[in-house]
Amino acid sequence: MSSTTRALKRPGFAPVVIVLVLAEIISAFELSMMYVMLPTLIRDFQVDANTVAWVVTAYLLVSASAAVLGGRFGDMYGRRKVMVIVLVVAAIGSLISLLGGSLGMIIFGRAIQGVAGAVLGLAFGLAREHLDEKRVPVGISMVGASALIAGAGGSMIAGFMIDLFSWHGIFVFAAVLAVIAALAIQLVIPRDTNAATSDKPDYIGAILLPIAVSALLLGLSNSSKTGFMSVEFLGLIGLGLAAAAVWAWWELRVESPIVNLRMFKNRQIALAMTATVFAAIGPLGGVSVPSQMIMQSPSVLGYGLGLTPTSAGVLICLTALVGFALSPLGGKLAFRYGARIVFIAGLVLMALAIPVILLTYGNTIVYLLAMTMNGVGISLTYGALPNLLIEVVPESHTSETAGTNTMIRNVGQSAAIAIGAFILASNTDPTTKAISQEGISGALILVLVFGVLAVVMALMLSRNPKPWVPETVGERDIRRGTTTADPEDIVSASA
Repeated sequence: MSSTTRALKRPGFAPVVIVLVLAEIISAFELSMMYVMLPTLIRDFQVDANTVAWVVTAYLLVSASAAVLGGRFGDMYGRRKVMVIVLVVAAIGSLISLLGGSLGMIIFGRAIQGVAGAVLGLAFGLAREHLDEKRVPVGISMVGASALIAGAGGSMIAGFMIDLFSWHGIFVFAAVLAVIAALAIQLVIPRDTNAATSDKPDYIGAILLPIAVSALLLGLSNSSKTGFMSVEFLGLIGLGLAAAAVWAWWELRVESPIVNLRMFKNRQIALAMTATVFAAIGPLGGVSVPSQMIMQSPSVLGYGLGLTPTSAGVLICLTALVGFALSPLGGKLAFRYGARIVFIAGLVLMALAIPVILLTYGNTIVYLLAMTMNGVGISLTYGALPNLLIEVVPESHTSETAGTNTMIRNVGQSAAIAIGAFILASNTDPTTKAISQEGISGALILVLVFGVLAVVMALMLSRNPKPWVPETVGERDIRRGTTTADPEDIVSASA
């Protein structure tokens, strides 16, 4: 099919971006809505912050692996098809959390909802596949920044339902939204046209990856109870590191890996992924739990603002919407000047917001300004990061690379939740369950340190990066000297 014919069949910029934004909202909403619920779940189930954090961690554990698997399978078998399956499974997870009736069932349902972690990588691939080349940066920026809409909507809707009804209604809303998004994808996005692939799914890699990620995060999450020198902690960390080592060894040798680890030889990709990890442990993930505690804790504690869940949700909504409103501008700047400068600006804004919060406890106006700064920073970062990768990654590997980045970000966010919960739980009054100001400050200082590290990594990014050209199986075999194939035939096949 010619490029002209394919262009005529494209559904248009607005419809594609709208349905992809809607789909990404599901993934981000199912994460953001839980942060507002954390104080309520602590009270309703009489547990500490470390225990209730599993409502978030379970989602992120599955989401981390789902991001990679979904992206890879989307590139292989069709992004539209995989996207619809993912959204339907996420709806089922919401229903399990709704009907379970216990904290354990909520966590189980949240784990199933974690498959929605595949949405973002698939959305980036679909945007690049169905948008005109000149409009891809703006579309990608809006889809990436749509997490802010979900954060705003999730916080506001969750707070509203908690105040007027109960936490059960949140899962009803999430299930309905997932079904609507799946139908919208079916109606707007053209059918997949992937050619039949001879690549075999990497089942071993798909099994080893979640084992490695889950073991590491389980050990980290339970460290506040077991201790860092306990048999359980050392065993889980050891298992995770061993599984990660075996997984990496396997991925470097299998013909069709879940993650093409050779992409990390590209300096731009390696630096972008490292900056993602630092930002996820820092401002992108680590600030969420202490910020909710600040807003919903009573003012007598020194740091609290005394807001209701609804008021806290409205505050987050306002700051996030300001950030999303600037996402098209971020995309245009990325197209004109390169994604690097936009990425750096976003990280700097997020890092600067933390000392403002630390130095002005109890001041609602200043806190609102700081969170607005943070929201703009998140919008620029989310929009610039995928464009940063697209600048050096071929279209055929878009979802795979974006999924890998999402996995790395989710692992970082999981670590941030676990470490933050540990700090808060260690500074909690056992009788009143109130968290001390020292605990809040400790969590925010951790966020600031990793935010600064992310900025340092971003400054090292190249202004004129070299593209990553994935090696074909034949080329790899020739380099290893393990094939007798004619090099000219391999070059022709690659072309």
